[in-house]
Amino acid sequence: MNNKIGRNELCHCGSGKKFKKCCIQATQVSAILEISDFEWRKLRQLEGIVIDKHLSPYVARELSSDVAKSACAEFFPEDLPEEIDQSLLFSNFFMPWFLFNWVPFDNYDVKQFDPETTIAQNYLKRYSDRLSSAERRFIETMHTTYYSFYSILEVELDKQLMVKDIMLGTTHHIKERSGTHNLKRGDIVFSRILTMNEQSIFIGMAPYIVQTRFHQDLIDFKRWLIEENDDKDLIFEDLRDVFELDLLEYFFALIERSFKQTPILCNTDGELLQFSKSRFKLSISPEEALRMLLPLTLSKDSQEFLNEATLDKAGKIKKLEFPWLKKGNKQNKSWDNTVMGHITIEQDKLSLETNSENRTQKGKKLLSKYLGEFIVFQQTLIESPEQKLKSSDKTSIKSKKNVDPNELPEIKEQIKAMAKAHWENWLNLPIPALDNETPKEAARTKLGRERLEALLLQFERHNLDMDDNLFKADINYLKGELGLD
Repeated sequence: MNNKIGRNELCHCGSGKKFKKCCIQATQVSAILEISDFEWRKLRQLEGIVIDKHLSPYVARELSSDVAKSACAEFFPEDLPEEIDQSLLFSNFFMPWFLFNWVPFDNYDVKQFDPETTIAQNYLKRYSDRLSSAERRFIETMHTTYYSFYSILEVELDKQLMVKDIMLGTTHHIKERSGTHNLKRGDIVFSRILTMNEQSIFIGMAPYIVQTRFHQDLIDFKRWLIEENDDKDLIFEDLRDVFELDLLEYFFALIERSFKQTPILCNTDGELLQFSKSRFKLSISPEEALRMLLPLTLSKDSQEFLNEATLDKAGKIKKLEFPWLKKGNKQNKSWDNTVMGHITIEQDKLSLETNSENRTQKGKKLLSKYLGEFIVFQQTLIESPEQKLKSSDKTSIKSKKNVDPNELPEIKEQIKAMAKAHWENWLNLPIPALDNETPKEAARTKLGRERLEALLLQFERHNLDMDDNLFKADINYLKGELGLD
């Protein structure tokens, strides 16, 4: 019985339209995807058969343990951080390289073994009759592949990845399933691509992701490879035949850095973050102290701060708070002022909170200058960024009923305006990651645009961790201003 629907018959979906004008396109697309998925599964099965049924038993049966030991010594750095799982690297990363890439240059007393070709090629020469035509083609195609660093551009869950080869500048669509659950746009992977039967897959991908922040380093590494290549643009044969071990070595160097390097947090003056609270004994009233410290607020009217003061039952000031400001900002030229710290006065005591050692010392000097004999320093409590985060979390739990000033509409508008001015100004600032060119200057050259794209990818990843922070980089705005697709 033939259940196939004719093009001119009524569509089975019940729309009342003919099949050719209704669901035929979706049916055809579904069929194409099913065929594509079938070809992908076949390719993955072929990979497993070649490695598990043919090459691995061949190594275990006919080659001595010295062979694998020699390959390991060439593949792995001498001192890997303890946090790196070498067993994971061995099975997922080392073995495909060992079988398809490593050339021993020693026959290890094995008969009919060519020391100047790979293990897979030796097996192909000796046991070709044991391999199907597809298996032979798989081994032959594997020897045309090359390792490189790939930046993830798009992730389609359970289906595919769109990636860019950082070394060659080419883009590829990779059929992938499990990787789509772990990878995000901007991540960088070290792997090689095998293409057979119009299916492209990663084989032997390193199990550790290279962080987005290393993209600029990889561009510098690429420039070094070009210099080593007599200033000629790289092609895949260069990566495969000349620079493979350099690529491997650099991958391990980046992974080691990612385990060892702790991000350095700085304030808007570029100073190392160190949260501190300095306490002082005060011998004058809060009103008098505010009057004397008014220059630190960049305001001429103390009443705006007095209106926000907390009063006791008798109407006297119980608590008074105000920011310590300075004009302009070292790193953000468009800012009118910078918040240097926060001052709180409670009857006979005063506290100063800052986020760097330099600001703490400067604040103590200014308080002494303006208040003189009326203030006496007592102590300074210091918190790391991690400790500050924990204490802030506890405080926020206790004060859920209090209104966050940053949530007020007028404050939000001010922050939006400051953020907009910051990013407008950023376009014309020299950026270290762009070789100290401004973004607009960098956008005029091929290398500059490559660095810009990497930097914007890094901003995108940072945005994911910033929730609703109004200072997020507006990527579409920046791309539009810089003429980037």
